[in-house]
Amino acid sequence: MRRFLIVTLALLAASPCLAASSESTELWPSVVPPEVATRIRLSNTDVNRLVCEESIKDVVYSKEKGIEVKISGRDAFIKFTALKRGDQLFYTEVPSEFHVVCGDEIYTLVGLPQRVPTQTIRLSSGRKKRIEKNLSLFAGLPLEKKILTLIKQAYAGDIPESYTIRPVGRQMDLFRDLWVTARQDIIVEGEGLVVREFLVSLKSGIEALRLSEQALLRKELTRSPLAVALDEPLLEPGGITRAFIVECRDENHAPAWVGKGGGHGF
Repeated sequence: MRRFLIVTLALLAASPCLAASSESTELWPSVVPPEVATRIRLSNTDVNRLVCEESIKDVVYSKEKGIEVKISGRDAFIKFTALKRGDQLFYTEVPSEFHVVCGDEIYTLVGLPQRVPTQTIRLSSGRKKRIEKNLSLFAGLPLEKKILTLIKQAYAGDIPESYTIRPVGRQMDLFRDLWVTARQDIIVEGEGLVVREFLVSLKSGIEALRLSEQALLRKELTRSPLAVALDEPLLEPGGITRAFIVECRDENHAPAWVGKGGGHGF
């Protein structure tokens, strides 16, 4: 029988990331890979920033849409021009494409202007460079230390640009008393590890309930778990807790994100 390493985090301070996740499970990428068209959220009122590991050579975009771009070394700054009519300012919500040439890579971004604060988007290196970077980050660390590092990074939202973030946003009805929403997968290529983040909440009419890490070790949620961490085991009505499962990454099998079940445990 596989022996699981069970980890519980005692988190004393409220996390801004947790507060944001309770409002919506929709995730917008802050790190984007090359050669793949990626939808990103941009501020239509403030200056947005693109950051690359190498110098940005060019940004190709539709100037007629009222967009200003300034390149400065490894950074590019994007500003949507407001349209003034009388005494009022109108801010665009029309999507725009940006083709960014950075080093030897080309990044295609589909920017969706919204009324949000300034956004910083990091342009990740190619796969080979990501793997090399990940291997250097964990060089010499035992597995237990790697797991704790990954959980802390996922909880704080302090994700190195060499990791791959895959939004999921799927709610699953697996327990009698709980809703579980798969929020995102954080993949560490080269190390064969992935952190799966979930949001867990009580169903309507259910009173306070204490959640155990073992309850989340189900095949619908994870295939090769190494560790489970809970933000707050005690669930109150209307509350949300975050759960993290670290597992071995299987390149040939995706997680079984199914909305079936119910009536199991809790």
